[in-house]
Amino acid sequence: MSASFPTDLIRKDVADLPTYNAGLALDQFKAKYGVDCLAKLDSNESPLGPSPRAVQAMQKAAAGVWRYPDAGNAGLRAKIAEQANTTSENVIFGNGSEDLIGALFRATIRPNDHVVTICPSFGLHEFGAMMFGATVTKVPFNADWSFPVAGLCDALKSKPRVLIFSSPSNPAGPAISEQEFRTILAAADPATLVCFDEAYVEFIAPDQQFDALAILAETGHPGLILRTFSKAFGLAGVRVGYGVATDTQLITAMMKTRNPFGVNALAVAAASEAIDDTAHLARVVAQATSERDRVAAALSAKGFVCAPSQANFVFFDTGAPASVLVEKLRTKGVLIKAWQEAPYENWARVTIGSPDENDIFLNAL
Repeated sequence: MSASFPTDLIRKDVADLPTYNAGLALDQFKAKYGVDCLAKLDSNESPLGPSPRAVQAMQKAAAGVWRYPDAGNAGLRAKIAEQANTTSENVIFGNGSEDLIGALFRATIRPNDHVVTICPSFGLHEFGAMMFGATVTKVPFNADWSFPVAGLCDALKSKPRVLIFSSPSNPAGPAISEQEFRTILAAADPATLVCFDEAYVEFIAPDQQFDALAILAETGHPGLILRTFSKAFGLAGVRVGYGVATDTQLITAMMKTRNPFGVNALAVAAASEAIDDTAHLARVVAQATSERDRVAAALSAKGFVCAPSQANFVFFDTGAPASVLVEKLRTKGVLIKAWQEAPYENWARVTIGSPDENDIFLNAL
């Protein structure tokens, strides 16, 4: 840092934030460790990649990139609205769902507001609120990795500004049931905004999925459902996520706090085709869920304790600081993620890759 840089220029709320634990890029991996990455299993990416139709759509759209994209993403908004049984005015797109988490907090959080989430959790659910001076209560999962319904209901007695959590949970993997979701909503104050992050919803068994948006609307709670094209749809590199709200007023506000051109033209073209290619999505989900169960069983056979996952990853207890194991695996060309959130520093998250990648990981382990 320059000696002349003003010490109080950066807001303390921002200076005190932890650094987001992003995955390691492949070129950086090779430069640092001097070996090829044989299994990149740290960022929950799809080993089958995107739908070929999505790739073709991006190639076609590339000819028009000299024009600004539609700031309102009208065509894609209409398609999502139809699927969600709502109107386009209730839908918003962003540069990944992380972009929308930021837009949501910018629109709603004031200094000293209170936010409730779960633990362990997706870091931006916590950091994004802290950035604006909010205090965050993190409710830990139950010992058996069931959702902490009683703990969340107790935390909601404080009437927080926002309740935000994911299901299936990232990084742990459990999914909340419809009845548990309804129980939590019944405990929430009518003025508490409920943000339900469904980034991994496609991997939940069909008989355990439910329409969270309809339930939020039915119960009268202000709510936002978040989804992404980065995981099951294999479009992590182009960055496109979306939110569906129970009230147009929230979307109107978030459109003001989001970048005006939040999604690039290639991403919109890819997402529009990806969501229509249901056959490709089915292949992704079938492989991920089958391999997830196989990897979890193999880890258990090796003596590791695993959280029950309904996503495309497995969270397991390494029995010691996970960062040590992760570094050793990197020397063997395997990338997984050591969790850095207390008290889960002994836990690691491994993405479910291709069968070959998963075997490489298990053999290296």
